[in-house]
Parts: sequence; structure tokens; C-alpha cells
Amino acid sequence: MLLVSNIYSNPTCTGTTVVAIAYKDGVAIMTDRLVSYGKMARYRHFCRQYRVNSRVVVAFGGDHADFQWLQNLIERQTFRLKAHDPTAELSPRMLHGYLTSLMYIRRTKLNPLWNILVVAGMQMQNDQFEPFIGVVNQRGVAYSTKSVATGLGAWLLNEMVENELRQNGEKLTTISLLRKSLELSFYSDCTTSNEFDISIVDNEGVKLRKPETIVGNWDIAEYRCDYD
Repeated sequence: MLLVSNIYSNPTCTGTTVVAIAYKDGVAIMTDRLVSYGKMARYRHFCRQYRVNSRVVVAFGGDHADFQWLQNLIERQTFRLKAHDPTAELSPRMLHGYLTSLMYIRRTKLNPLWNILVVAGMQMQNDQFEPFIGVVNQRGVAYSTKSVATGLGAWLLNEMVENELRQNGEKLTTISLLRKSLELSFYSDCTTSNEFDISIVDNEGVKLRKPETIVGNWDIAEYRCDYD
């Protein structure tokens, strides 16, 4: 019999904020390139995004090892799907539903996967592809949205992102907004790196851009002394 005390109950190496924004013709998703051991920068230059197929990207916050296990599981589900139809692919809504069920089942067994997952992609709707963002947390709570920031970004960034999206929903503006989001997160979250990845999912497929870095404006440091 499995005792609760023996269940893996604390994440070890973790990633922090994920930001995803749906714009007019696609979805942009941003993560920094750091996995931390507690507050220590353990693994640098690590991509926290996983390209599932030409229409879907999954990004994670939370435990690194659990997400590696999930990557393997998603690959196996893809192989099972293609065994029945070689042309079939997981859609973002299909994958989001599968991960929601999985996270909820693990939570009910008192052995959760310690991740917040963001599924971004292009979903076929009314004979055309439309942007889709789905979020599921370690308790199996799931929803779809037009924009999301997870981790500490849920407190720091969501309001800013929503306000900016009301004014403009174009691709270049969205990418600029993601860079601004990373900069604000970098100022306030000690587990955020200044190196980051941005992926674009649109009708042309998935494009993972080259890693970028920011420097930031540290003249404001003396005024921001209330954060750890």
C-alpha cells in the first residue's frame, strides 16, 4: 500500500513564468531559459517549450522532471494516434483535454504532477484555424483564454497584458509585449533569467525563434527594494 508520506510531494528543479498571448492570426508564447534548484540557478540555457507538432506547443512552469515525463507521455500518445491514422495529429484542444484529465487523476490519487501547463496552437474551428490557449494546473483546474501569465507573472503581468491587448492585437505588438513582460518579471522574480525563448504558432506552422536576452534598466533598483 502506498503511503502518503512516500509520495513525491515537493518539486525540486523548477521553471517559473510562462506568458502566452493570442493575436489576430496566431499565438505567441514566451518562457525564460532557466531551471532553478530552490532559488539557485541550476540549469541555464534550457528551453521550457516543447513542440508537439506543426500546430501545437506546450510550455511548462513548475517541476522539470515531471515535464520530462509528460513529454515522453505526449510522444507515446502521438504514436498511438498515428497507429490508427498516419495523417492524424493532436490538436491543441485535444491535448489540453487529455492533460486536464491526467492532471486531475494524479491529483485525486494524492500524487500530483507539479506543473502548470500552457497549451498553445491553432485549432480548427468552422473550417478555419483559430488561435487557442489552454491552461491546466497541478490540481487539474483548466480553462481556455486569450492571454495568460503563470507563476509570479500571474500577479505581475496579467493586468498589463490584458490592457495592452485591448489596444492592439497585431503580431509585432504581441512580440514586443512578451519582451516587456519578461523584463518586468526579471526585475521582480529572482528565479527568472534574462535569456528567453519566443515561439510563434500560426497558419504557417510552429516557429521557435532564436534565444534572446535583455539587459534591463537597473537605475530603478534602489526604488524596488521590497522583493526577495
